[in-house]
Amino acid sequence: MLKKNYASLKSGASNLYELTEDDIKKMHKILLEIYDDLWAYCEKHSLKLIAGGGTALGAIRHKGFIPWDDDMDLNLTRTDYQKFIEFFNRDLGDKYDLLAPGYDKGAACFLMRVLKKNTTFLNMIDEASPYPTGIYIDITPIDFAPKSKMAQNFKGKIADVLRFGSYSVYWKQYRSKSLKDFMIHSEGKSYYKLRIAIGTVLSFRTAEKWFATFDRFIRGKKSSYVTVAAGRKKYCGEIYEYTTFFPLKKVPFEDRQIYIYNDENTYLKGLYGDYMKIPDIKDREKHLCLQLDFNRARK
Repeated sequence: MLKKNYASLKSGASNLYELTEDDIKKMHKILLEIYDDLWAYCEKHSLKLIAGGGTALGAIRHKGFIPWDDDMDLNLTRTDYQKFIEFFNRDLGDKYDLLAPGYDKGAACFLMRVLKKNTTFLNMIDEASPYPTGIYIDITPIDFAPKSKMAQNFKGKIADVLRFGSYSVYWKQYRSKSLKDFMIHSEGKSYYKLRIAIGTVLSFRTAEKWFATFDRFIRGKKSSYVTVAAGRKKYCGEIYEYTTFFPLKKVPFEDRQIYIYNDENTYLKGLYGDYMKIPDIKDREKHLCLQLDFNRARK
C-alpha cells in the first residue's frame, strides 16, 4: 500500500504545475473568503464549523494557516453536516458548488466539498471528472463510533474497505491520463494498477453510489466515542472519546475565530505526534495541480 502523498513521489511525468509561494498566499486569501461565507451560513442556521486536520494544527501552531499548506480542512457533527446540505443551494448556490455523498448534484469524493465558482484548482484525479473543479474546502462528518474495541475494529475494517473501493471506482470511472502517466512513471506504479483493478471489479456500481454507501455505513448510534472516518487516519485511526472533542472552544485563526476540539492536544498528537515541531523544508508536502486559476472556471 502506498504510504506517501502523491506529490512526494518522484515521477517522470512533466505536465504538472507546482504552486509557488505567491500562489499559496492567493489560495489562502480565497480559502478565507470561502470560510467567511460558510461561517456566516453556519451562524444563520446554528451550525458549528470545526477546524480539523492541518487546519487545526495551523490554528494551534501558527494561529492561522500552515504557511506552506494550500487547503482548509473542516469538520461538522453528523447532525450539522446533514443540515448544512439542506439550505446550501438556496443560500450559497449563486457563488458556490456543493458536492457530497448522496447529494443530488453528485460527489467527487467520500466527503463533502464546497467549491468556489469561477475559479480552477484541477487535481490529477479529477482531470476526467464531469464535476466542478473550483478552489475548494473539504468538510468531513464526525460520527459516533461503537463503544467496544472489537466493534470499533470490525466496523473500521469494513469502512476502510468501502472508502478504498469507492475511490478506486472513481479512479476507474473517470480515468485520468495525467494521473496514469504520473503514477506509472513513479514508485506508485503498482499502487495505481491495484486501484484500477479494484475499481474495475467494483464498477458494477457507480463511484457516486459507492460514496453514498460509505457515508451511510460510517454513521453510528450515540455513544461515548466519536470518529472522523473520512479523515487522514481513517476510521479507527481517528476514534476519540466524546469528551476529547466536546464541548468545542474558539481559538484565533488569521484574525478570525474558529472552533476547535476541547482537548486539541490529544487530537493533534493522535494525528501528528510531536505536532509543535516544524518539519524540515524537504519533508513538507509539495502542491501540484494540472490547472490553477483564481479568476476563471476550468478551460
